[in-house]
Parts: sequence; structure tokens; C-alpha cells
Amino acid sequence: MLKLRANDMANIMGKNLRISRKGKETRARREMQEARIYKIKFDKNKISNEKLQKIKRLFLEGKWFTNYMMAKGINELVSYKDYKIRKVEVKVKDAFENRELNILSSQMKEYLITRLQSNTKTIQTLNKSGHKTGKMNYIKALHSIPLMQYNNTYYVNKKRKIVRVQGLGDFKAIGLNQMPDNSELTAADLIERNGDYFIHITAYIAKEEKVHNKKAIGIDFGIKNQAAFSNGIKVQYAIPVSERIKSLSKAFSRAEYNEETKASSKRRQKLRNKMNKEFEHQNQQKIDINNKIAHYITTNYQYVAYQNDCIHAWEKLYGRRIYQTAIGGLRDAFERKANTPTEVGRFVKTTGVCMNCGKVSKLNLSDRVFECPFCKYVSDRDVASAHIIMTKGLSLWNIGETLAEDHASTSSMLRYMNNIPHVKASISKEARSPKQADAAEAPPVRTG
Repeated sequence: MLKLRANDMANIMGKNLRISRKGKETRARREMQEARIYKIKFDKNKISNEKLQKIKRLFLEGKWFTNYMMAKGINELVSYKDYKIRKVEVKVKDAFENRELNILSSQMKEYLITRLQSNTKTIQTLNKSGHKTGKMNYIKALHSIPLMQYNNTYYVNKKRKIVRVQGLGDFKAIGLNQMPDNSELTAADLIERNGDYFIHITAYIAKEEKVHNKKAIGIDFGIKNQAAFSNGIKVQYAIPVSERIKSLSKAFSRAEYNEETKASSKRRQKLRNKMNKEFEHQNQQKIDINNKIAHYITTNYQYVAYQNDCIHAWEKLYGRRIYQTAIGGLRDAFERKANTPTEVGRFVKTTGVCMNCGKVSKLNLSDRVFECPFCKYVSDRDVASAHIIMTKGLSLWNIGETLAEDHASTSSMLRYMNNIPHVKASISKEARSPKQADAAEAPPVRTG
């Protein structure tokens, strides 16, 4: 008996040592890696009706389990006991019925419990710090299932373009080629959105080498020109609401809806899903534009200076224009991706400041060209602001001399911006040289 116990203790100690060693190795690797989230879509046209019913059942069981755990009391949850539950009580009108959990795995249940506990702690922390928060309510639908262990709860086969989910089987996936071959896959989330299914995979890849070319650029955000750069280039883009969304909105408003029971007809629900898909498509277009602009700037300039404008306040006056451009996302992209992002304070004076003599003069909103009354220097209003933002940003970081902008890099940037769909780029007449003027008048050249 004593020998058995000694052997058990030795096995446990050996297992703990292996876990500890692997944890240290993983932490050492993570220092040389960065996390990326890849959004993969399931090809719904190649999902059989049987699998479609299974995946719907999975999200339904997740909702039942989450509400059951909330009714039980979040503070009383014990993960290693509660994830073994096979039946839960579900409220149907005024009565309760027992429902079996056939597809939701134990590991999924465990991390649904962990998510609930984490949400509760977050609410408590916000309350203690003085924020007003509501209480956690029962959910009407669950849209996310955690898949926390690669090769166990899910598996990816890039050659066959297949994602395997525990308890559901294989699914043809779109977008697996965006993940590098040497990426290390970790946790994931199975997402249901507007009737479509996605898997968001967290992967670790080798850190990209940051640019160190001592080049700097300033950016001024605005309503007419969404972004003006200190090298004289101005960028305009907008994704207006499509005619399809307008027609769907009219049909949605005419669909049946019971105000007393708050019950929607099936047609109304289908129309809502179609509208949400259209809105999501337009949002993805705006995100794509912002990412492409930010990618070029952050890979060609070491120092990126911008002002912390209160874009939320702009929405009160220019709500439609802000919605069509999502320039707040552009600013966030610069903050995330730039090697050295330099943020200038919101209340720092940048408009009406002369690039030549530095003196300040008053400008109306309709004045698009700035002429200094002191030294008679003429420049574009937005480009001048971008130049001042760059100067202020570099001074905040005590950065010395930076490389000057040359004609080749400006022309290359202009061509790149004009090749982005829905984007119109130009060089300010007041800020360009004769060579730049010729480049601006030349048609855009697509590469690749």
C-alpha cells in the first residue's frame, strides 16, 4: 500500500515538473513572438443540414448552461464540479423543464464558467472605482463558444482547408491561407453572427522587425480630408449607406411586430439578419481602408505624430461623415502599429500656426488655404496643421534630426493611396513642388 502511494506521489511530482518546464519554455518563446487574431469563416454552402442543426444546438446548449450557472449563483460556482453537469433546468414560459447537454463539452463548460466569473470581477472592480454599471442579466442568445485548447477542442488542416470542432466535426473554412505556416495556434472562439459562423483563432508569430529609418510624418484628421499628411498628401474616402440597406430598412419597418409581447415575425428576423450583414460588410470595408493606410505609414516612417482629437464630439455635428469614414479606427490603427507613435495633446494649438514663422492667426472653418499675415507664407490649412503636429510630436520625445521627405517617397505614397479602393489621394497645390504636381496629374499605376 505504501509502495503504491509512493509511486503515485512520484508520478504526480514528475507530471508537475513537466508542466512547470513546459510553462517556462512557452514563456521564453512568447518573448520573441507577438499575438495575432485570425478571423476564419465557415463556408455555409458546404455545411450539411445535420451539421447545421448540431452547431445551432451547441449555441443553444451554451445559452442554457450559462443561464443555469447564473441562476445557481456565480460566486458559488466551482469549475471542476459544475462542468460535469449533463442536465440543466430551462424556463419555458411559466414552468421549468430539464434539458440534456449532449454537444457542449466539459472544457467548453469550464471556460464558460471562467468567463462568467471574470465578468463578475470586472463589474465589481468598476463599481469600486466609481463607475456606474448595471447587473448581469440572463442572456437571450449566446454568440461565442470558447475553444481553449488546440488539437483538443479544435484542429486546423490548412491543406484541406478544414477546421475540426469538438463534437461537431469538420467544416470547410475560408481564410486559412492568411495564417503563416510557422504560426503557433492557441485558444480560439467559435462565433455566430447574423446566421454565419466564424472561428477567431489566436496565433503567435515571430515579432516583425520595426522600422528604424529616422523618418517622421505628421497626420491631421478632419471632416473634409479624412487625413492630411505633413508631406502634402491629402486623403479622402467614404463608404455611404448602400441602397440595399435603405430598401431593407423600409421592408423591416413594415414587417409584423407585436408591441405587447415584443414578438417579431420570421420575416422581420430574416430582414434584420440581412441588414446586419450589409452593415458588417460596410464596416469591414472601412476597417480595410484604415488598415491599409496605417500599414503604409507605419512601415515607411519610424515616427508617426497625430493629435488626440475628440472624434466622439465631432459626431454631434458631423455624425454621418464620421460614420461613413470611421476615422477613429484610423487613429487607433496608428497607435497600435506605429514603431514610435507620438500623440499630441487635444488642446495643443495646431490650426492657424504658420509653418514658416510659427506665429498664430485666426482661421474660419471655411478657410481651406492658410496665408500667414506676418510673413505671407501660403500653405494648405490641413497640411500646415499636420506639419505643426509633427514638429510638436518630435519635440515631446526630444527627437533630434530626422530625414527629410524626398520626391520618390512622396510619389510612391501617392500611388499607393490611390490604389486603395474608395480612396482618393492628392497633393496639395500650395504644398507641392513641380515634380510632385506632375506625379499628381499622372494616372495611378497598379502593381501586382
